[in-house]
Amino acid sequence: MGPRYAPERFLALKLEALRRGPLAGGRAVVVWGAGRIGKAWARALLAGAHPLAAFVEVDPRKVGQRIHGARVLSVDAARGLRGPLHLAAVGQRGARERIRKEAARLGLVDGVDLVAVA
Repeated sequence: MGPRYAPERFLALKLEALRRGPLAGGRAVVVWGAGRIGKAWARALLAGAHPLAAFVEVDPRKVGQRIHGARVLSVDAARGLRGPLHLAAVGQRGARERIRKEAARLGLVDGVDLVAVA
């Protein structure tokens, strides 16, 4: 895979699109997924001076930790995070659909409050 198709380039392009849209104005971000992909997104967001409000994670071993200074919350604890943009950053098969279902249960609107990036 050439450097033009490296995963980091795709992340950078997606982030640039978000900066011109839902992240314009410095909106804080909640990253769903505290694994490899979610952490990569958090690093990119922080490097671009975007506030990282929290991570949302289903793995009970990660809930309660801090990653890049942000709390790792359970799905139910994310209920109070209504202002930030939520990014679904989990690459496992079926994860996007599960995250959309949980986000809808929390009252988040797909495409407005939640954007899938993985």
